[in-house]
Amino acid sequence: MKHFSVNGYTTFLSLGFVILLIPGKVLAGDSLKHNTVLSLDSAISMGLQHSRMVQYSSARVNESKSSLKDLNSRIYPDLDVFAGYSRLSDVPTQYFHFPGSSEPIPSTTLFPVILNNYSLGASLNESIFNGFQWKYAVQTMELNEKSTEFSLESQKSTISISIIVGYINLFKLQRAHDAVIENIKQISAHVDEVGDFVKHGLATQNDLLRTQLQLSNAQLSELDLKNQIATVNFNLDIMLGLGENTAIAVDSNSILDNKSVQPLPYYLQNYAQNRNDMKAADMQQKAAEANINETRSGIYPKLTVGADYNYLRPNPRIIPPLDQFQPTWDIGFRISYSLTGWFENKNKADVSRAKLAEAKAQYDDLSDNAKMDINRDYLQYKESLEKIALAQKSIEQAMENYKSIKSKYDNHIALLTDLLDADTFLFNAKINLISSKADATLAYYSMLKSAGVFTTK
Repeated sequence: MKHFSVNGYTTFLSLGFVILLIPGKVLAGDSLKHNTVLSLDSAISMGLQHSRMVQYSSARVNESKSSLKDLNSRIYPDLDVFAGYSRLSDVPTQYFHFPGSSEPIPSTTLFPVILNNYSLGASLNESIFNGFQWKYAVQTMELNEKSTEFSLESQKSTISISIIVGYINLFKLQRAHDAVIENIKQISAHVDEVGDFVKHGLATQNDLLRTQLQLSNAQLSELDLKNQIATVNFNLDIMLGLGENTAIAVDSNSILDNKSVQPLPYYLQNYAQNRNDMKAADMQQKAAEANINETRSGIYPKLTVGADYNYLRPNPRIIPPLDQFQPTWDIGFRISYSLTGWFENKNKADVSRAKLAEAKAQYDDLSDNAKMDINRDYLQYKESLEKIALAQKSIEQAMENYKSIKSKYDNHIALLTDLLDADTFLFNAKINLISSKADATLAYYSMLKSAGVFTTK
């Protein structure tokens, strides 16, 4: 806020709304060269495409989908094929003496030494029953995948509101700058007029200094606004992925068009079904419940069947072994039960129940905050509409007051301070109208986001 004091005369310039979390100032200069006119919808679309956070959330969605596909692929039997070769060391020949035989019989007669061993084969294994672990694991993964999708949409809404804030701030600053330029022209006319009065002895030199000082203060405000416009414009360029010296011309129709809203109970009744962050939290709750069931299923026995086909040279199951490929196969099943599983799963179930309680608390907290946000934004929107009506009425009153004082001053029946006051009142009324319209638009979009009915394109 700025206060201009001239020999005890104080004017109040309501430009406080332009101080909008700007970390510092940059000279407005001349760095903004390429002009581009952007509607609010276009700015949102560009910002979402450029947003790193949206890209991060999209990558998480793709990761969840890939993980779900990987888990679903595990329902198919495990089929492995193999091939191998090994070279064995030679072993000495043993001789056996059998009753009735005059000559010893070498061991190679029944067990020939075959130094080169080759193996080819395939193995097939399938889990027939795993205590429903796979079923609940898929449920958990599906719910987590849906949660990431809702989180992505929630992230898009958050980024969109950030873009809307920057866009509306730029609108407020640009409109305020236009008002200041108009005010400077008006004060300059006063300076010329008072200077002419001084020459004819109808005003004092102090009156001229007073108007010149007001002109200097208005010019300082104009310079300050230019710097703030450059800062907000630069930040918006970065958010939208534009060149850093692109001057954005705000489309006023995107902000000043009429908005329609439902009664407050409508938003309070439907927010839980509409807000994507609450949908994501709800999916996390359900995923935690499925995870508990998955953990409990660990106490059941497991049934697995399998089959092997071996094509070996030599095949040790065939006697005597021959130096040639010969096939054999086997098939069987296995039932297993973990004796320590009951104790291990008890601890895992406790962890899962704690995660469920955490998810429920998060959902309830989101619900409470959502109701407070909806109520706050709705009331702010209604208040902004009332301020617009008052600001429009104030402009009419300030304009009539200025015309009356100006006429009296021209006829030398009003003081210069009265004219300067009237000029300031008119300027402040214009600034208040700009601010009220912009604030109403921001409150409108904030309410839509709080209620979960703000849609991104």
